Amino acid sequence: MAGGKETPRQRMIGMMYLVLTALLALNVTKEVVNAFVTINDKLDASAEIVNNKIGEDYGLFDQKKVSLLAQNRDLTDFNVWNNKADTLELETRMLVSYLLTECSDMIEEAEGKSWVAENGTDEDGFITKLKPLIEIDVKDNYDIPTQLFIGSNPMQPIERGNELTNRIHTYRDKVATIMASYSKGEKVYSFTPPENPEDLSQALNSVNPEDTSKIAHFYQSLTVPETLYDSGEEKDVPWVSATFNHAPIVAAAAMFTSLKVDVKNAESIACEYLLDKVKAPIFVFNKIEPMAFANSSYINQGESLALKVMIAAYDSTSINKIKWGMDEDTLPERWKETEEGLNLDGAEVGFHKVKGAIGIKERGVTVWKPWEFDYTVGAPMGAISQPNMRLLYRGYDNEIEAAASGFPADKVTISASSGCSVSRGGNGKWIVRVGAGVRNATITVRGQKEDGSVVTVASNSFEVKQLPKPEIFLGGIAGGQNPGCSSVRAQTRISLRYGEGIPLTGVNFRVISGLVAVEGITGEGKIGSNGSLDARAKQILTQACGGKKVTITVKYVDPSGTQKNANPLIFTVR
Repeated sequence: MAGGKETPRQRMIGMMYLVLTALLALNVTKEVVNAFVTINDKLDASAEIVNNKIGEDYGLFDQKKVSLLAQNRDLTDFNVWNNKADTLELETRMLVSYLLTECSDMIEEAEGKSWVAENGTDEDGFITKLKPLIEIDVKDNYDIPTQLFIGSNPMQPIERGNELTNRIHTYRDKVATIMASYSKGEKVYSFTPPENPEDLSQALNSVNPEDTSKIAHFYQSLTVPETLYDSGEEKDVPWVSATFNHAPIVAAAAMFTSLKVDVKNAESIACEYLLDKVKAPIFVFNKIEPMAFANSSYINQGESLALKVMIAAYDSTSINKIKWGMDEDTLPERWKETEEGLNLDGAEVGFHKVKGAIGIKERGVTVWKPWEFDYTVGAPMGAISQPNMRLLYRGYDNEIEAAASGFPADKVTISASSGCSVSRGGNGKWIVRVGAGVRNATITVRGQKEDGSVVTVASNSFEVKQLPKPEIFLGGIAGGQNPGCSSVRAQTRISLRYGEGIPLTGVNFRVISGLVAVEGITGEGKIGSNGSLDARAKQILTQACGGKKVTITVKYVDPSGTQKNANPLIFTVR
C-alpha cells in the first residue's frame, strides 16, 4: 500500500514486492518457493493476533453499554456508534471472505479441489480460513495466477484482477464515510471519498478537525497504488500485474494473506476510532458469580416471594472505598469511609436510611457512585392473651398495642367497629375510645404489603364496661387507715383516683360536691367543685381525735360525662 508515512510492516510488504519481482526474473528454486510458505504462515499468525485484538474491542462496546445502563444514561449516541461498528464488522468479514475465495479458487485450479479449511466458514457462510500452503503439490505453478488475474496483456489486466483493487477501495471508501459522518450538537460532519486519492486533503475539509488524522490514516492504509515498477517488463505496470504476473502460486497466495492482514489492520484502526466515540467508562471485572436476592427474606403464610436471580460481575483484585452515613448522618459531610463491608446497627427499633457512595475506577480516576439502602429494625415480641380479659372502658383512652409479624410498625394499622374511634398514641401504641351505648367492640389489625395491598392479620372482640368507681382520698389518707390527729388537721382538699387494685392511669374525675362528717360533732363541712374543703370542714377535722370516725361523701362526673356518687371515705383518727 502507498500514501503517507509507511509503518515497518508496510515497508516489509514493500520489500516482499521487490523480492517477488526479482524472483520472477530468475530461475526460482524450490527452496525459494517454499520460503513463501513460511512468509504466508507468519502473515497468517499476524492476522490472528490482530483479529483477537479486534474481537476484544468489539466486546468493549457491550461493556460500555452495561456501564451506561447502570447509570441510567441515554443510549441514543451509543446506538449510533454501535450500529456503525456492526456495519464495520460485517463489511470486513465480507471483504476477507472475498479475498480468501479468490485465493481458494486460484489454488483449486492447480490442485483440483477447494482449498477452504475444514470448519473454515463462519455462521453466515463467510470464508475465514484456508488449508496450509505447504500441502500444495504445484507450489511453483505461475501460469494459473497470471491466467486468473492478468490475462495475456499485463498492461491491460482482465476484469477479475482489477476487481481486487476495486473491492478494497470500495471497502475503504464505505468505512471511511461511516467513521467520518455524524452529528455533534448542531454541527453535521461528513466525508465524500475523492475520485483521486491525491485529493484526500480536500475531501477531509468536511470532517471534524479532531478526526482528520485518524480518517486519513485509515484511508491511506488501504489505498492500492495504480502502478508498480516491474523489473521484468522494465516499466510501470498496473498493481495487479506487478503482484500476480508470473508469480508462483504460493507467492500469489501469500499476497492474498498480506491483503487480508492489511484489511484487518485497517479494521482495527476503525474499530478503535468508533469505540472511542462512545463516552462511557469500561468496568474491569475478572469474576462472575450467580446472585439471588429478594426485597425481604420473610413472608407470611399464603404470600409469595419475588426472587431475582442474575449474574454479578466484579473485579476480585480491586478494593473499592465506600463512604456512608445512617439516619441523621446521611449528609455527605458526615459520611464515614471504609474499605470493608458495613455492619448496620440494629439497636434502635424502627425505620433506618443508609446513604453513601462507592469509588469506582474510570479511566484510572476514582469516580464516586451514589447508593442508598433502607431497612427496618423490629423488636423481638411475643403475645400472651387471656380472652376473658379483653375489656374496653367507655369514656377512657384505652391503649392498644398492635403488631403484625412480618410487617414493619409503620405498615400496621388498626380499626374498630361502629361507635368507636381510633387514633395513634405515643410509643407506637393506639388509642381506642368507646362511645355511649356500645356494649361490644371489635378491633381489627391490618398490615400493608410492599405492593400496596392490605391484609387482615387479626380481629378480636372486646367487652365494653363503665369505668370503675374511683376512691376518695383526703390528701394521702385512704379508707380504712388510722391517721393521727396532726395528719388529719393538715389536709385541705380531697381527690378522686384509683388505688393500687385498679391499674388504670390518666383518668380524670371532676368533683361536683361533697360532705365531711366527724363522729360526735354536730354539723357537716362541705367540699367544693375543685375538691377543696370549706372552713367548717377544716374546723370539724381539727376535732377528729381520740378514736373518732370520719366520713366523707362525694358526687363526681366521670370521663364519659356521667354523674355518680363515689363510695364513702371512712377512717378512724387515732
